[in-house]
Amino acid sequence: MRDGEAAPRARASLLVVWVALPCLLWIGPGSGGAAGDPGAPLSYRFVETPAGAGVHLLSADLAHVELKLLYAEDLGSSALTARQFVERSGATAVFNGPFFDLDGTPMGLLIVDGIERVPLRPVDWGVFALDDRGPSIVHTSDWKSRPEVRQAFQVGPRLVVDGAAIPLKRQIARRTALCVLADGRVEVVVAGNAIWAGDLAAFFVAQGCTSALNLDGGTSTQLYLARSGIAVDEPGGVAVPVAVGLFLDEEEVQAPDPRGCQLPRSCL
Repeated sequence: MRDGEAAPRARASLLVVWVALPCLLWIGPGSGGAAGDPGAPLSYRFVETPAGAGVHLLSADLAHVELKLLYAEDLGSSALTARQFVERSGATAVFNGPFFDLDGTPMGLLIVDGIERVPLRPVDWGVFALDDRGPSIVHTSDWKSRPEVRQAFQVGPRLVVDGAAIPLKRQIARRTALCVLADGRVEVVVAGNAIWAGDLAAFFVAQGCTSALNLDGGTSTQLYLARSGIAVDEPGGVAVPVAVGLFLDEEEVQAPDPRGCQLPRSCL
């Protein structure tokens, strides 16, 4: 399959539509900055893309935030929702990860805590990896297994390569995607309403992303963030076998007074 094509889907689609309210949440030392501010280890905003689509945006400095792949079978289940992954793992935020087959098997490379759980798939996708040098996204054909890789997964298509959006088929769907910025931070977009792939790529380019990768979407798209009495819940239509968790120590967490915050779904 070529970059720009959607993966074949074996699962039925259910589109969950809801309207979110704008909010800004900083999680970490200090109280200033915005999503993407290097002073905030982990931040959340609900923003608009260039085409006007509303999306959840997480920005994480992986020098201070731990990114880990979460495999449901390691947590006593074949599949879990983002909220269940948070509850069982203790993550600050969880979003869905790569494609999976009807039997729940991930459809591409999966490395969890340095151990290869699923081998590389010979398809025209990308590979997101995290090692001591930081995060990276490469094409499948450029992937080289390295013992220092702590987390990695394969999915596609790629959205941005070398800072430029790549040509994509005009397809609309609920989407989750991840990008790497030049300074090594990552940004994650979770679109609870359908969004064009090209719109998402243009958004990442405007954010200054050097590379970006489309994750699983449709009914799999989901996000759960809970900390300091505040929750952001974008539920998916199905539980997923693999998710991505962002972990921040409780003592590092600061959040605005929830009485003054308007968040999607819940603001406890």
